Amino acid sequence: MKYKRAMRIISKQYYTRQLLGGFSSVQRKCLFIFLACFIFNFSCKRNKPQHFKPHFERPILIEAENYFDVNEYARGIRYFDSAYAVIPHKDFLDIWSHYIIKAQYFYWAKPEPHVAQLYVDSMLMLLKDHEQEYGTEYLRTLMLNGDILMSENKYGEAYKMFYDGSLFAKKNLDRCSSCELINRMGSLKIKQGDYLGAVAYFKKSMAASTSCPLESRANSETWILNVIGVCYKSAHLPDSAVYYFKTNLDTADRYLSLLPQQSKYLIAIKGFQYLHLGEVYIDSKDYMLAEVYLKKSIAINNRPNYSQNAAKVAQLRLAGLYIKSSRLGEANNLLKAIEKDLKRWQAEGRNMGELMSNLLKLQWEYFDKIKNTHEAYNAFKRYKILQDSTNSANQLAEAVDLDEGLKRTAQQYKIQLLSKNNELKTTYLSAIIVFSVLTLIILVMAWYSLKRSRKNVHELTGLNKLISDYNMQMQSSLTALEQSYEENANIIKIVAHDLRAPIGGITIAVSKMLEKPNRSENDQSMLRLIQASGKDSLALTSDLLKTHSGSKEIKKEPVAMYSLLTYCVSFMRLKAEEKGQTIELDAGHFTAFVNRGNIWRVICNLIANAIKFSPPGTTIKVLMLKKEDNVLITVDDCGIGIPDNMQDKIFDMFTEAKRRGTKGEQPFGIGLAISKQIVEMHGGKIWFEDKKPIAGTMFHVELPIQYLN
Repeated sequence: MKYKRAMRIISKQYYTRQLLGGFSSVQRKCLFIFLACFIFNFSCKRNKPQHFKPHFERPILIEAENYFDVNEYARGIRYFDSAYAVIPHKDFLDIWSHYIIKAQYFYWAKPEPHVAQLYVDSMLMLLKDHEQEYGTEYLRTLMLNGDILMSENKYGEAYKMFYDGSLFAKKNLDRCSSCELINRMGSLKIKQGDYLGAVAYFKKSMAASTSCPLESRANSETWILNVIGVCYKSAHLPDSAVYYFKTNLDTADRYLSLLPQQSKYLIAIKGFQYLHLGEVYIDSKDYMLAEVYLKKSIAINNRPNYSQNAAKVAQLRLAGLYIKSSRLGEANNLLKAIEKDLKRWQAEGRNMGELMSNLLKLQWEYFDKIKNTHEAYNAFKRYKILQDSTNSANQLAEAVDLDEGLKRTAQQYKIQLLSKNNELKTTYLSAIIVFSVLTLIILVMAWYSLKRSRKNVHELTGLNKLISDYNMQMQSSLTALEQSYEENANIIKIVAHDLRAPIGGITIAVSKMLEKPNRSENDQSMLRLIQASGKDSLALTSDLLKTHSGSKEIKKEPVAMYSLLTYCVSFMRLKAEEKGQTIELDAGHFTAFVNRGNIWRVICNLIANAIKFSPPGTTIKVLMLKKEDNVLITVDDCGIGIPDNMQDKIFDMFTEAKRRGTKGEQPFGIGLAISKQIVEMHGGKIWFEDKKPIAGTMFHVELPIQYLN
């Protein structure tokens, strides 16, 4: 148990940071105690292997724990190394335990994630071929590996690690073992800003926790109810948040009667629920209820051995409430008391950056309220310095994954257009050079012929020979250019032909997968989307082959435009959800005689641009209506718009009017030009409208509704 407790001390803040990366600093502080208790409970009780031999039970370990308790991790890890060194016969679990202690130390306390990853790799090598025998250890290794990947913004790899772990736990361990993994998958949703999506995972985790022992279930339920409430609060759904916070208060009271030995933890939970309720009621401008709950939270947490940090958060909230309510005397007294405590904590070496920043902001507001301009300016200046420092320290770089299907299509068009453009430029350059040389020679020879009339015959003979030679060279150049064009066309044919086999294989594999019964509706929907994308990709390769076979005519067919738009929106919705955006479709049911694949590329390209240049949290609208003998499709976004100096260039091929997206997405500068070519080949037109003075742009595509005779 002491070994587990020491490891919990190393890892508790690390797991808190991973799970709550999507919350604000105040919310992370408020939830800290719950995650610590949650992990402590699962580590000490449920995950303890039956065959574990506590070799680390040494007096030196107890002293190491004392160093961890006062945050002296470097000295603590040295004592752990000493305890490990004196074990006479190290068995399998001794080695694994030493690795996980060092991995968590170098990841969280140091931190050096790359060193921590080396220890995780060693743990995986140690457990190879022994996964089922040491199921608990293997599961914890997968979780730590996923946590490291998640911190590096490798969300896809992290999710796979957690998902593989959940499958392993489901197959080899009890249901309770999957709780932590489900929580981590929920945390990935939080990092993406999808709070409602995260709620679904946490509810699933709560259902799994019902199979845990009573004490574990008490910690798990109260922690998860709290996180769900905070998710609803972050999603701006105050009624749902209040419901879960109050439900958690009732749950804590119920477990207090069943588990009196956990009374301190459960009372602390109630203190945090009061704090959250106070924050929700402040946001709802119900200051009377907010004051009641904040004072209850302070009464619980502002005591020794409780979360005095949370008490300061509640006091700061209460002081802000007093300032808003013009109760300036009470606000001043409370701000002075908070400042005194924070200065004392800073003298003790504790990090009070966020609390001090909030205090300075409230002091600025207070002095501004009482018209003390000098003190208000001083507080404002200190607040901005501290705030800028905090913001600089908290910046994260996020990699943005581009949609592979659209990227591949754009690259193929780019190859084709670059090849043609290069051919034309080479031909023009060769012709200019040849004619320039010939002109120069003719002028020189004419000048000499006028000056030397006696040598006209000889000079004309030489000139004719020279012209003949240059004509032969020009013919050779033209032959080489034709051969180069044929070679380039053959290369594109080979690429298009070779792509058909793997794309066809993917389409066939997905079709086989769809034939299997008992798949969820979500899985079937995703498989059908992959199947449709594969068919469109095959059509694209066929178009490339036809392009270089001399055929210029596009194949048209009757297309249900509503179904086509629905497919485009479904295809792009996942990309939009990565940026927290939504896509709305409002369209009638019309049939047009068009090339389905080409029009699909146009609509997907316009939606992709709207996603790229719109900020997170906005809505993209796709509209379609009938206009006389035409169908009008509109993509309406709330993005950054198009500057005036770029508006007449955006439809040019390889235009210089390129900008990165709102999250740094790479521009290519050919998407709109290709879209314009496709629309005009259908006898339609494409244009845009700037929505100034409000943000955003509307792109319109008008296509004629043509029917078969």
